[in-house]
Amino acid sequence: MARKRKPKYEEKTLREKKLDFRRHFRTYLVMSVFFVGLNLFGGSHNFWAIWPILGWGIGVAMQGLSLYGPLADPEDAHPVGQHDGRDGEFSGPLPDITDEEIRRHKDKMELRELDERRPYRDEDLV
Repeated sequence: MARKRKPKYEEKTLREKKLDFRRHFRTYLVMSVFFVGLNLFGGSHNFWAIWPILGWGIGVAMQGLSLYGPLADPEDAHPVGQHDGRDGEFSGPLPDITDEEIRRHKDKMELRELDERRPYRDEDLV
């Protein structure tokens, strides 16, 4: 079965990058609490948990600055209404299209979403 490859970070939309950052930041916070708890209840007399927290924090900070701060990529900001290169995703209002085009597009999107949820291909069932 052919696996669908994950898009590279550069190929992701700004929305996907921000979602990835939020997940990364939540994981960082949970693991920081875990490290501190492990340090406190593990019987260690020195506070070693600061080192993984600071090291990981540098990575989280750089990712955050590259999305929200002065290191943000100006190419990530799409002008309103510009297509971002993927089928069916626009960063602004849709252009004037007919109801038939909307219906066809919706059918294609539903089929694509169905295909993405199935762990098998139709060819594998034969």
